Amino acid sequence: MKRQTLFLLVMAFLLISTSRVLGQEKSSAAPFSLKGVWQMCFYVSGTPQSPGELKPSNSFKILSDDGKFTNMTVIPNHGAIIIGSGTYRQTAPNVYTEHVEKNLHLPQLVGVDNLLEFDVKGGDVMVLKFFVKTDKDGNEINSWYYETWKRVKMPASYPKDLVR
Repeated sequence: MKRQTLFLLVMAFLLISTSRVLGQEKSSAAPFSLKGVWQMCFYVSGTPQSPGELKPSNSFKILSDDGKFTNMTVIPNHGAIIIGSGTYRQTAPNVYTEHVEKNLHLPQLVGVDNLLEFDVKGGDVMVLKFFVKTDKDGNEINSWYYETWKRVKMPASYPKDLVR
């Protein structure tokens, strides 16, 4: 009887210890970091049957360490413009909220908290989904927008063919 009780106590201890360690590993995993420079991309295909390749555009989203965001577009041979800015915070594991202070592209979002659902693919591609209730003139459109962004990374060395 003593052996059975001791065996059960040891098994219970091991079970509790294992579940605590596994729980700690799970909770200590670092959440996905939104911070960084992101480049908008589009899928381009030569045929309608294929989704195609992910190609970069001239638009960038900068999500800074201090909770500010800036959306900018490079205009070839003319410079760049800021098309939107404000603050952001991650409000759920796959949602972040932008408080839009300025926006040239979607002026109806100025002064609004815009919830963006995100799905990360491969660690460096993020698909954003957000809802827009009205167009810039106040007409109801009730539309979901989808955007694909790729994280801009620093290469290991300076590219030989870089034109600055």
